[in-house]
Amino acid sequence: MSVTDRIIITTIKDGKTVEREDTLVQQMTYTLELNGVHAITSVCCPGDLQSLAYGYLATQGYISRGDKPSSMKQIGCTVRIAFGETPVVKELVPVASDYRVTPEIIVKQVVESVKAGVIFNETGATHSASISREDSIECYVEDISRSAVLEKVIGSAYLKNLEIHRSFIILSSRVPSAFVRKIARVGVPIIAAISAPTVQAVNEADKLGICLCGFVRGNRMNVYANKWRLGL
Repeated sequence: MSVTDRIIITTIKDGKTVEREDTLVQQMTYTLELNGVHAITSVCCPGDLQSLAYGYLATQGYISRGDKPSSMKQIGCTVRIAFGETPVVKELVPVASDYRVTPEIIVKQVVESVKAGVIFNETGATHSASISREDSIECYVEDISRSAVLEKVIGSAYLKNLEIHRSFIILSSRVPSAFVRKIARVGVPIIAAISAPTVQAVNEADKLGICLCGFVRGNRMNVYANKWRLGL
């Protein structure tokens, strides 16, 4: 299944009616099975399902970077992952990385991430997430689901064995506390969001050693927690 499709729609503008072709994003229902047991069923865009499955396990604390499954296969819309022993959730601890960047780098890479939004520019219907370093975007994903896009980009980084503890994550969506905990579990020390965090997200970021930036737009941003990671 492709990520987008073309359909005929009716547009009304200035009292005039026009029939035209438009691009819409596709959705699908995916299921993850862990060691033969149902783990989750959710809605997402087609594609990157193995990254999504791996990212889900990582952000829930089941696996760490470098953990390799004994098998991972996709059958239709179902991903089946097996480990020698069924993983158990690891304790949530503060991010240990001493990674820092400048505010200018954050702003620059957010601009690059926005430019990469091909599906959003066609449909207006997706969120995006990036794993970025000082001078490059290492992973970029778009999806209709805020949770799926976060898990897909982290899963992709894990499967590539990237050192994400020395990177920052860029999100197009608002940041709830659950996202901060998911990101802390994989050791990413900085979050740069185009939208706003919640109070609870700020409290979690402060406690977990994550620099949380919001409203990163144009040449400005708000820094809500652990500004020392930006040299402030």
